[in-house]
Amino acid sequence: MPEFIRVDDSRPVCKHLRTKGLHAYGADTHDAFHTSRSSGYQCLKTCFVTGPDKALCAPEECQPSRRCFEPR
Repeated sequence: MPEFIRVDDSRPVCKHLRTKGLHAYGADTHDAFHTSRSSGYQCLKTCFVTGPDKALCAPEECQPSRRCFEPR
């Protein structure tokens, strides 16, 4: 991964949030912490772009305030 992309590992990440970047770069990819315009996000619980609560899946959205959130 390029050095200029900084990962904010202080931000919580839901273990059910998935994007193609996780497969290419691993669990600490920038795309897991900040929404990327080139990535599509989905929830492993629903296998869709929304979570069990019908809200959108994205790093900034999948936070502890949601009932379906589980930290990784």
